[in-house]
Amino acid sequence: MRTSRRALLATVPLAALVGACGSEDETASEPASAPTSGGGAFPVTIEHALGSTTIDAEPKRIVCLGWGSQDVVWALGLQPVGVPEVTYGGLEDGTYPWWEGHFDASTTTFLPNPTSGEVPFEQITALAPDLVLAVYSGITADDWSTLSQIAPTVAYPGEPWLTSWQDQTTMIGQAVGRSAEAEALVADTEDDLASRAAGSPALAGKTFTYISADPATLYVYLPGDPRVDMLHELGLVDAPGVTTLAEQEDTFYATVAKERVRDLDADIVVGYGMTRDELRADPVYATMPAVAADAVAWLEDQSLVSATSATVLNLPWQLDRLVPLLDAAAQNASA
Repeated sequence: MRTSRRALLATVPLAALVGACGSEDETASEPASAPTSGGGAFPVTIEHALGSTTIDAEPKRIVCLGWGSQDVVWALGLQPVGVPEVTYGGLEDGTYPWWEGHFDASTTTFLPNPTSGEVPFEQITALAPDLVLAVYSGITADDWSTLSQIAPTVAYPGEPWLTSWQDQTTMIGQAVGRSAEAEALVADTEDDLASRAAGSPALAGKTFTYISADPATLYVYLPGDPRVDMLHELGLVDAPGVTTLAEQEDTFYATVAKERVRDLDADIVVGYGMTRDELRADPVYATMPAVAADAVAWLEDQSLVSATSATVLNLPWQLDRLVPLLDAAAQNASA
């Protein structure tokens, strides 16, 4: 059975954290930090899975949809006027920890981010955008057509919800006239990942499975999903069972019957859902050698769970917390 990413996220508790929104007059004002470079980069045309988008002039009112676009915009030194509300893993003020120093409630409005998949067209229109970024999203062709009547809209390059953090960064850099800055961000972040991989040699070549698990349901993330591909960059490799599933699926995750959990055996299990103690006490999950050996990087911080959908902005914050968990799991796997 396949479901959308939104439906998958609906299986875990969601914190409905809604930011304060100004009036329509307030949202139509200029953002505090408008783009100031890249004037010679326009017009620019970007090809994507849903069509072709031409941006005639430097965008000053950017709306972000889906996941992560706002992180790239902030990393490039710009301020969006609209971002999706945080419904899982946020702080009390409705932001993510890595947004500190970037999010400005006086210039950026939270947009509804419903699990049912509707795009908030009216709220987007009220923000008077001159660019909509949905490069890591699940918008449909009809959604894109409607959004394009509001403002030039850039969708994902391939499949929905399968845009790498590198492609997110370079596509958005092109759209806002900051390609050189975006490429530099990617290069610096890849250097950081390589450095962290070199500092954790025990991870090299270890097999892993990334799961979302509760007592009744088991989901497995597959290659192509940014969560999985980021772990590849740290030296981990897919478990054989994950490789087999990826050959059978055309989406970023698979639902697996709990009784088939041993098909996912790996040196290390990465995941979230139930607590670590519940995972180890579950008579089915406990049959996995990695769980029995406590070779588990289990994520009980919801912000960290969210961050593993990597962006160029959240990777440093994420890796500071995730790599020690992976190192400990690798040590137990080798014991």
